Amino acid sequence: MALVKLNINGKEITAEAGKTVLEAAIENGIEIPHLCFDERLEVYAGCGLCIVEIEGQPKIARACSTPVSNGLVVRSNTKKVIEARNSALNLLVSQHIGDCKAPCTLNCPAQTDVQGYVGLVANKQYRESLKLIKEKLPLPACIGRVCPHPCEKACRRQNVEESVSIACIKTFAADYDLNSGNPYIPELKPSTGKKVAVVGAGPAGLSAAYYLLTDGHEVDIFEAMPKPGGMLRYGIPEYRLPKNVVDAEVAIIEEMGANIHYGVKIGEDMSLEYLQEKYDAVFLGIGAWKSSPMRCEGENTPGVLGGIDFLIKVAENKPVKIGKRVIVVGGGNTAMDVARTSIRLRSGRSKSCLQKKRRANACRKNRNKRSKGRRSNILLSLCTIIG
Repeated sequence: MALVKLNINGKEITAEAGKTVLEAAIENGIEIPHLCFDERLEVYAGCGLCIVEIEGQPKIARACSTPVSNGLVVRSNTKKVIEARNSALNLLVSQHIGDCKAPCTLNCPAQTDVQGYVGLVANKQYRESLKLIKEKLPLPACIGRVCPHPCEKACRRQNVEESVSIACIKTFAADYDLNSGNPYIPELKPSTGKKVAVVGAGPAGLSAAYYLLTDGHEVDIFEAMPKPGGMLRYGIPEYRLPKNVVDAEVAIIEEMGANIHYGVKIGEDMSLEYLQEKYDAVFLGIGAWKSSPMRCEGENTPGVLGGIDFLIKVAENKPVKIGKRVIVVGGGNTAMDVARTSIRLRSGRSKSCLQKKRRANACRKNRNKRSKGRRSNILLSLCTIIG
């Protein structure tokens, strides 16, 4: 095969006749930016990034489709080439519809590697899947059961049939590990000698403790309630999240070395200043234990209960007087939990869920007709509660 001599960016090289400028550059370790070139495919010259200036030619050329020839002088980094290459790249990006990250991961609040752990479960590598999940999520058995799974709403599979059941797969991997008899415990780094106080044994505090312990720190958790879990235990009904699942995941964190002190309320039993003096750092994960007010007249009338207050009392097996007819104001998860829990308490057959539409200037009349059935949904803005 005949050889030809050419110059690329000031470097004299030789190349086989019939090769393109881009191929000659690649073979000689000279970088010319490109995207669409592949030696296994026919040259398409579609991306427009491999453009170069050739001495003696007024127009820029594409290196992937320009054959080498004796005495050819090529420059790939002139101002004219760079400006044209930037224009080509901007055009490519303007029509880019792909994802550098999967949409399921982008929509996951914890940024878990959804594709990774779903694929590992598909390959029956359940423990490896659990390890990957716990890099971002220390309580997957709990969260898998109650997460609103925005990842599934973004799942591309729905364009073919339906979304992958990501939350169920997460729950399966976590349950498989918990029931294995040898649940996964991450390797802990050498002790740092540092001590951290975590206030609250809810999902935030437990997650903080998990990662602090993994990094080699000593952790003491101070919890006001008699049992761990926070809202996972006291704000989510048993039928959605069994408390033995909460206990199992907390037990793993305790086995890692966390010391949990129950019945300790910061500000009453112990001061924050004391923790700041005794520990190297303090993490506050006290949660949101108060029901959101409706900001309407009569909401403090006897018999009117906040949704979270109601669920906490039920979780603690405390008596709750709700009568035979129950009206639930709201349309979110807490409202649905209250409605379904009140049914389980056998309070009667008539339930209504009223979804409150908040507006700056008060009352609005019903917009939609009541749906048929014992449990109806009404769109309105609540103005006054009459006892």
